[in-house]
Amino acid sequence: MNVLLLEIGGSHIECMYSYLHLLKIKNHQVHLACNQKLVDLFPEQEKLDGLLILKDKFSFSEQIKAFFQIRNYIQKNNITHLVINTCELKIIRNLFLFIPNKINCTGLVHNAKKLEKSVTFTRLLSIKMKKYLVLGDFLLKNIQPFYKFQVQSFYPIYFPSVKNKTVQKPDGAFWVCIPGGASHQRRDYLLLIDALSKTDLPTHIQFIFLGKYYLNEVIDKSTTESEWWKNHIITFDEEVPYDIFHQYIQQSDFILPLIKMENDTMYGLARISGSFNLGLGYKKPFLLPENYKANSDLLPYSMYYKNTNHLLDIIVNSDSDKSSIATIQQNYNTGIFKDFNLMADQFCTFIQQ
Repeated sequence: MNVLLLEIGGSHIECMYSYLHLLKIKNHQVHLACNQKLVDLFPEQEKLDGLLILKDKFSFSEQIKAFFQIRNYIQKNNITHLVINTCELKIIRNLFLFIPNKINCTGLVHNAKKLEKSVTFTRLLSIKMKKYLVLGDFLLKNIQPFYKFQVQSFYPIYFPSVKNKTVQKPDGAFWVCIPGGASHQRRDYLLLIDALSKTDLPTHIQFIFLGKYYLNEVIDKSTTESEWWKNHIITFDEEVPYDIFHQYIQQSDFILPLIKMENDTMYGLARISGSFNLGLGYKKPFLLPENYKANSDLLPYSMYYKNTNHLLDIIVNSDSDKSSIATIQQNYNTGIFKDFNLMADQFCTFIQQ
């Protein structure tokens, strides 16, 4: 196959790492088309057979220009297969007017429910694309796709190795990592911070807010300058570079997605958090609310809390008694996420058919 990986939006570059890795295991040619910001976040560019840089944003006329760019690139480089990384974008339905009919198309859907009754998918995109990927077996089991569609689960859990190791975890430190921008809009930071302010935790237990810090408007300066904050919370003023980000993930003892409870229906049944793929990729234990027990993909690798105080109790107990963490590591050693060759077989067979 000669495959073009396409992301017209400005996110989800982490999925591209796995596409490239799995396709290269099977010795396929792989090209990438995305904007410069995403190119800068792509550590293994040397493995690509070609690169097309697109604009960040498009007016209508710029859309048309970009569509011709993509079409010309496909024809010039004899592309046989197209993998679209974010199918939900409205721009994708317009793009398909320019994609040559002979191209074999597969799309990743981040909201799996779109494959059931969405008019865009069932009537418009289905003219040229009938193969879709969803992010895990659990999401696949929880949808009833349109009858014309072929759907397969996909786990983007490959992350390129860090080249420059600069983050040194202190001896005895116990790290709980919350990946992503530190904003109270989507995650329960305020509940966690309130509980931490009232709890006397051992000083070596630290929470890594692993993303740009956006809480200044809701957390006052007296809190962030307090002794307990300095002991227990690590934050970042800017976007965290790839190497720094992944060193913290690698050295963390737990991944804590901390998704707000009111968002659990969306993230529990139709979508997943990017934190899940990071944890699965690095074989880290998860800390999740009890209602996530329904997600069979995460069940062998998770510990569950009833409320924020219970969460802190689990962390303290796990720090002193590592047996639960050891059990989760054993589950990873015998689970499906250890064999990239098998994943490559399944992925490439689906893309190729």
